[in-house]
Amino acid sequence: MTNDPDSSDMHEEIAKVTAFLRRATRLWMAPVAALLLGLVASAAFFFLKKPTYKSETVILYSEGIRQSEGEDSRDASRTVSTRLKEILTSRSELGNVVNEFKLYPGIVKDHGQGDAVDELRHHVEFKAPGGDTFSIAYEGSTPEEAKLVTSRLASAVIEQDASLRKKQALVTRDFLELEKMGTESQLRDAEQGLASFMAAHPRFALDATPLAAGAGIRATMGGAQPAPAVGNMPVMPRPRAPAVPGAPVTARAESSGGSSREAAEEQMKAATALDAAQARLTDLSSRFTPQYPDVKNAQAEVDRAKARVAAAAVAAGASSVGTHSAAPSSEVTAARAAVAPVARASVRAALAPAGVPPRSAEDEKNMVSLETDWVKLTRAVTEARQHQDQVESALFKAGIAANSEVGGHGVQVSVIDPAFLPERPVPPGRGTIVALIMAVALVLGILGSLIGAALDDRVHEGRDLMAMAPVLITVPRQLVGRAHG
Repeated sequence: MTNDPDSSDMHEEIAKVTAFLRRATRLWMAPVAALLLGLVASAAFFFLKKPTYKSETVILYSEGIRQSEGEDSRDASRTVSTRLKEILTSRSELGNVVNEFKLYPGIVKDHGQGDAVDELRHHVEFKAPGGDTFSIAYEGSTPEEAKLVTSRLASAVIEQDASLRKKQALVTRDFLELEKMGTESQLRDAEQGLASFMAAHPRFALDATPLAAGAGIRATMGGAQPAPAVGNMPVMPRPRAPAVPGAPVTARAESSGGSSREAAEEQMKAATALDAAQARLTDLSSRFTPQYPDVKNAQAEVDRAKARVAAAAVAAGASSVGTHSAAPSSEVTAARAAVAPVARASVRAALAPAGVPPRSAEDEKNMVSLETDWVKLTRAVTEARQHQDQVESALFKAGIAANSEVGGHGVQVSVIDPAFLPERPVPPGRGTIVALIMAVALVLGILGSLIGAALDDRVHEGRDLMAMAPVLITVPRQLVGRAHG
């Protein structure tokens, strides 16, 4: 029967491991010593480390009137979270809590209140899980202390936040009121400058108020008071009273002379209005298409001015005929000489195409300067009015916010989950910590025994000598004991 080499090698390895473990058990003092050290450390931890208790409260931050939505609302939520956290961890608030509950007396005695505040800050926890809810927690040495300090921290945050919001709302409202006064002054100055410019140059009033019944009509009439008109019908001259047969010649002559002067004045006004209307039409035609509403209105104004000029020319001719029958030949000749040039100019203006008479280079230069001043004044008024609208809108919102905060109807911060009285200390407890210390000590002791056995160079068995010299025979320990017996 032959021996299996693999089986012999396995038995040899098992025998080596068994012999190594026997040597390790001879070093049983190492695990015992480690356990004793672990026991001492556990006792020190058990008596020196006091249990801590944690209490928590949840507050709800709800806005009475939301001023914005979307991204602005999310940004406001992040701002609220940051502000509440800063209020909670502020040194002044924590200092008041330390003094009120006499926290950390040893630290206060040895290092001062500043270090006690830092220690309290390490035991305070603030969470913002999302939405409008926030949680505040505190770890204390007793359950009662944890509950009372947590409630005090929550009330301090609510009161301080309300005070800050009220103060901020009032400051914002006061600032916007002062800003509104400034914008109103700027707008008033800009409007006065524009009004002064239009008073000096009435023709520019048509650009601001086309076809209006105020400045536009006065501009077309050269500053004179307009006659009543109905709709778009041209203003016709007042008809003369018919001559009464048998009336005195002197009265009829005076009546005819007054009508002639009125007709001449009306003819001059009509010519001036036609010039202004044609100038406006030319200006608008150079900037816009013929289908533009302002261009159409300007063309209609030119047509009405032409009709007015034609009517004034007819009235002037009729007046001159009536005067010829009553006035002496010398007066008739003088009246005809005075009226004829104006009538001819009016008829030419009525029959001429819409346009502006040729201007000189000096007139063109003055016109460009006036246009530039007009644009600047108009832009200044527009910008001032827009600024005032923005300030008024912001002031309206700030006023609502300030009134809400003062009246207590603004943002509501309330406690939805009050601080509770904890029943168990914060895990892990002292028993768990002691068990962990003893387990670590035992593991370290066993490792020490194994390392000692591996480093032991003494000869305990015959195989220990094989590495140094050949062994002829080994005597088992049992036979040695019998021989001595």
